[in-house]
Amino acid sequence: MKNVMKRALAACLLAVMAVSAFGCGKSGSSEDTSRETIDINQTKQELTFNYKTGNTADAVESQDPTGDPVEQADSSVAAVDAETATEIEEVTELIAVTDDKGQEVTDAAGAVATEPVVVETRAVAAADSKSGSDSKSSNQQQGGTPSNYTPAYDTCKAYWLDMSQMGDYTFNGEFLEITFKVNDDAPDGNYPVSISMTDIASWDLVKYEPTKINGEVAVNRDIAAQEDMPSGDFALKINSVAAKQGDVATITMDLANNPGFCGFVIDIEYDSNAMTIIDASAGKDFDAAVNVVN
Repeated sequence: MKNVMKRALAACLLAVMAVSAFGCGKSGSSEDTSRETIDINQTKQELTFNYKTGNTADAVESQDPTGDPVEQADSSVAAVDAETATEIEEVTELIAVTDDKGQEVTDAAGAVATEPVVVETRAVAAADSKSGSDSKSSNQQQGGTPSNYTPAYDTCKAYWLDMSQMGDYTFNGEFLEITFKVNDDAPDGNYPVSISMTDIASWDLVKYEPTKINGEVAVNRDIAAQEDMPSGDFALKINSVAAKQGDVATITMDLANNPGFCGFVIDIEYDSNAMTIIDASAGKDFDAAVNVVN
């Protein structure tokens, strides 16, 4: 009877995961997505990814880190905003000081005395008014990308369930892999790849909330320092990688201190204006674990 109840509860879990996996779909959208249909009567759902396969620069909505839909600003509007955000710059020159008769005034040493005079004022874009270390500092505060760059955050959803062994998988190590193509027109910068949502459950329907360590794809930039995995807590970590425009870059997600689970839905957020997903798969340790015959 206990096993029957667990199977019924697990079936409910699968239903919840199916709704979660497809609930973020955008009605009326013509986007090309990679999807598979889940049969609620299955006891084993193969690892499946749901993500956009085309250029999403024209998308009007995406998901923020909380998973809620948000409006994306049009890139042309952002460009206008950057241009209209101006500062006044004064151009000065040293002009010879003259007396009432128009004669140049000299000092005790016989040198012509001068004074600074504003000869021109002009409006400049605020983004261009700083240079050198000030500009670099500004870019770092903007996440390592130019201040007039507009990101478009999108989500790659991974989901999997295996009730066939009536228990949990307790592997650690390399969990998931996502391969990006860095867009040819992506500005130099540090582009976050973040774990925005997790729904991980055990056979006994215990829901786990792991520590999340996010990563990035650094395009012609140094990779920012990352935290180490905690020594005892269940954790997921996205490992940062460096790349250039046009490169193929593979991000791996590691798992540590796994308490054991039989199903999950995980959202990974990335900037689809800078990168396009070309492949997603199980990491080597996850792949080895789910193919083990007990």
